[in-house]
Amino acid sequence: MKNLLPYFKALCEEHRLEIIGLLLEREHCVCELIEKLGLSQSTVSYHVKSLSEMELIKCRYIKNSSFCSLDKEGFEKYAAYINKKLFKPVADSSFKESPKVAFEDDRCSAP
Repeated sequence: MKNLLPYFKALCEEHRLEIIGLLLEREHCVCELIEKLGLSQSTVSYHVKSLSEMELIKCRYIKNSSFCSLDKEGFEKYAAYINKKLFKPVADSSFKESPKVAFEDDRCSAP
């Protein structure tokens, strides 16, 4: 399960999700991301680097500009991995919900 943490950490930041949302539309230059997000160049570059390291986006460079797009293969790999390590084990588990009981103990409270 610890192997899933880097993926969740990469996606748990609001600005990174905004970047992914923009890249769902089309490829963007980093300068466009800066303008649309209203963030500094260093902040956007930091988030782009984090997403790129997780293979969720890819960047290409032309002269002094960076162009980012979604890495479809990276997302597919991530989806397959999370399905294998989290969703499938839960679906295949024999876990059964406990019957609802009255809570007499102060340490527990009803959901």
